[in-house]
Amino acid sequence: FAGNVGGNQGVETIIRAAALAANSPVHVRIVGSGSHLDACKALATELGVENVEFTGRMPIDAMPDVYASSDAMLLTLSKPANGGSLVPVYTIPRKFQSYLAAGRPVLCAVDGTVGEIIAESGCGVASPAEDPKALADAMCQFTRLDARERAAMAERARRLYAERFSRKRFFAQLTEIIDDMVQTKGN
Repeated sequence: FAGNVGGNQGVETIIRAAALAANSPVHVRIVGSGSHLDACKALATELGVENVEFTGRMPIDAMPDVYASSDAMLLTLSKPANGGSLVPVYTIPRKFQSYLAAGRPVLCAVDGTVGEIIAESGCGVASPAEDPKALADAMCQFTRLDARERAAMAERARRLYAERFSRKRFFAQLTEIIDDMVQTKGN
């Protein structure tokens, strides 16, 4: 996991999932900081989790090495609180795009858009938000994939980035929207 460890990120789900996957080859590295970092560390201590490493913040120029040294990346989001913001359901976090650009498979515990994209594209394994058991199952499922299957998943991640999220694609879509607006206004 790389990024903000705050309330919307649901990193506690990762800690609980890692505890459930303690007897597997799962090792989780949490790179980043935020308002929930201390609570996540306390939860790991409370649960006796030994397969989670907290590295804290790292310089931005170190992140390519972090991604490259990771078999997969984790993305979790919290569920909307009682009638609260639906942002986590409809958001595509920038970190998701970074993970794809790096060609890393994505294991997620989210509801909504990102999970749907991952499931449809085959670039990772999706599970529901705040479901540690499902995320632990996804982590363990990933560890059982052979190198060829992992490489195919990574290739699908990179291809998805190029086709849907790259800067080139963004500007092509923006140009298309502007052209449509100009054409509509001219009619």
